[in-house]
Parts: sequence; C-alpha cells; structure tokens
Amino acid sequence: MRHTTRAAFAAALVAAVTGAVLPAAAAADTRAPAPRTERVSVGASGTQANGPSDAPDISADGRYAVFASEATNLVRGDTNDRNDIYLRDLRTKKVERISLQDSGAQYTSHAGDPSISANGRYVTYSAQVDRAGGLYSGTFMKDRKTGRTEIVSLSDDDKPVFGDYVVGAQVSADGRYVAFVSELKEHGDGGGDGMWTGIYLRDRKEGTTRRVSEIVTGQPTWIIGGMSLSADGRHVGYTLGQVRPGLGGRTYTYDANTGTTKRLDLSSTGKDLKVGLPSLSKDGRYAAFETVEPMLSGDTNGKSDVYRLDTRTGALKKVTRKAGGGQTDADSHQARISPDGRHVGFISSASGLTAGDPAKGPLYVRDLKDGVTRRVNVPRGGGQSEDQGWPAYALSADAKRFVFTSDAANMVPGDTNGARDVFVRRNVR
Repeated sequence: MRHTTRAAFAAALVAAVTGAVLPAAAAADTRAPAPRTERVSVGASGTQANGPSDAPDISADGRYAVFASEATNLVRGDTNDRNDIYLRDLRTKKVERISLQDSGAQYTSHAGDPSISANGRYVTYSAQVDRAGGLYSGTFMKDRKTGRTEIVSLSDDDKPVFGDYVVGAQVSADGRYVAFVSELKEHGDGGGDGMWTGIYLRDRKEGTTRRVSEIVTGQPTWIIGGMSLSADGRHVGYTLGQVRPGLGGRTYTYDANTGTTKRLDLSSTGKDLKVGLPSLSKDGRYAAFETVEPMLSGDTNGKSDVYRLDTRTGALKKVTRKAGGGQTDADSHQARISPDGRHVGFISSASGLTAGDPAKGPLYVRDLKDGVTRRVNVPRGGGQSEDQGWPAYALSADAKRFVFTSDAANMVPGDTNGARDVFVRRNVR
C-alpha cells in the first residue's frame, strides 16, 4: 500500500505540472510485500516493555499474537506484579491482557504457556488461583468474543484437576478441544508407581475428558516431556522422558477417533530410536521431528537433523539441508510444521542453509514444495541477529508470519529495554 500510494501521488504531481493525461486505470502493483520484522511485546503506543517476554503463539490467520510477559506497562491497570498473558492485534496494534479471572480480577500468581485458536477467539493458559485449602493450579480459557474465562483442566465428571506448569496446554483450531497435562490420580488413573502425570484431552462440546497418553509403571520414573495437538484436535503427539535413573525417552502419537497409540521412535526391526517431540499437521498426517538417528541413507553427518514423516505412507523427507543440497554441519532442533505439512520451521546453528545469505539464523523455515530454506529472524535492517540462542517461536498457517523471542538489541531500531522481547517477521519469503 505504501508504494502504491506514493506512486499515485507522484503521477498526479507530474500530470499537474506537465498537463499530461493520465490513463483511466493504472496497473495494479502485484509485487509481494517486502519481509519486515516488528516488535510485538510493546504497548499499543509502542512503549517498550519494562520486563522480559516469552512463550509466543500466533493465530492461524497471522493476525493475533499472544505471549507471556513480566512487564507491567503494556496495558493500564496491571498492578499484580506477576507474569501475565497478553494478546496483540497485529493489524490494529491493540494490546489486551488475557490473563484475568472471570470476575475481571487480576491473578495473584503467575500465568504462562498461552495457546491460541485459529481465528484468535480462544486463548488457553496456565495460572493459579486462591481457593479453599490453598492455591489451585490449572488451565484456563479466555473466550474473547463473550469475555468469559473458564477452567478447562477438568476431569470427566467436570471437577477441576491440577494442571502441570511444566508442559503448557494446547487448543485446537476451533477451540473445541484442549490437551493438557495433569496428575493421574486426579482422574482415578493411578499414579505414584513410577509415573505421576498424564496427557488429557478435553472435548468442550461434549463435556468429556479422556487420557490419551501411555502409563509406564514401575521403575524407572517417567514424566511427560512435551506435547503437541493437531489443529483438528484429533491427534496428539508427545514424548515421555526417563528421569530416574538414566535419560531414556519414548515418542508417541495418539488418534482420538480410533483410540490407538503409535510409537514413532521404533525402527522397522523394533529398535529404540532417539526421536524428539513431533509437530503435527492439521489432520495428523505429517509429523516433523528432530533426531540424531540416520533415518535415511546418506545421513552421515552425525548431527541432529529435522525430518518430516508421512504417517500414512511412511515416507520420510529430510528438512535440514544446505542450500546446495549437502548435509548440515551443526545440530537442528524444535521442528514446527504448518497445518498443510508443506512448511517446517526449525532452529539451527548450521551454516550455508540459505542461498546467498552468509548470516546465521538461528530460526529457519523450509518449503518442502519448492525445496527452499529461508532465514526468519532477520533484523529489520538486514544482517544477523545478535542473539544466536534458541528462541521460542510459532508460525501462521501459511508460514508467512512467525513470532519468536530474542534477546538481541538489533532486531528493530530503538530496542533499548535490555530485556527479552517477542517479535514478528511478516511476509517471510
């Protein structure tokens, strides 16, 4: 819009001076908007946050970004001096605080781990509230259309159960399903015999809750390591971690329609493989994950790479490659897949991933259709981010917008708050 407006003004000025006759209709500017990096964790007027921000998520349409922040100056009336959840409308620049109780009261403890529905109507988060007998720690949902806030970490008989602060809840695209981690004993599923927590899927329409994760009993001790939910709410990907003794792990997917569980970390011969948390496409067909295992012939770099698995056909594609097609020279992690399975985001310290761009990421996205990898966290003026640590990030459905965290001061001009911020990269291409 900016280029079109300036072009029209210049043409009118020339016509007025020279008396030239303009054509009845100018040709439309079909050029794609240029990529641009903006700071998300600011007040509506652009005021810098006076505290660090983290845990970003973005709606599927790329309009709304949510994040957690310790800042107290993003909205008026923030006096609880606690970590809160905020939403920024990337179109209007409006900022609103999501983490308020249904009464409108502030929380007296921290809130975190936001997840947003496809159109930005629903936002889930973890928080603690005072109740008889002490603090209640659970998962809450804000309906931005009605303004109501409800507890969604509920048992099958609709009783509030304690949620897990370590692994944040996930909401489906339409807000109907919420996957959350909770204590097994709160649901009558045992607990205490080598495993205490499980993953539960709440169907808000039907008012039901079911356990979707496996229970490993006996020693050693196992915990939920991570969780992802497909956009349709049907499939859950998760990892279990062994904490005492050893550092073993298992990776699963669960299909809520069939009630079946499948391990993704087993070879064709039944051998245990080291496979990270799978990120699932909208219908669960594609799963993207990191692994140090040589999943395909020719994978000899000994590094952690990202792959995409077609769970229907078993076909594998290696995501992390150099621009010329060669193997990477460093590890890659934290795969995030788009709903259609075409784009996969990842974090890497490898070099040579993007053609003609010597700068390092660490955040990238690969288009598996055109075979091109693009660097995402590019400072507004170009160059390389000062922060090469692992960011938290999320991507829109078309992978044209990414939200991510950074401690760098060179992502946008005027970043002088000395705190971690959340940024958005628009028009990634």
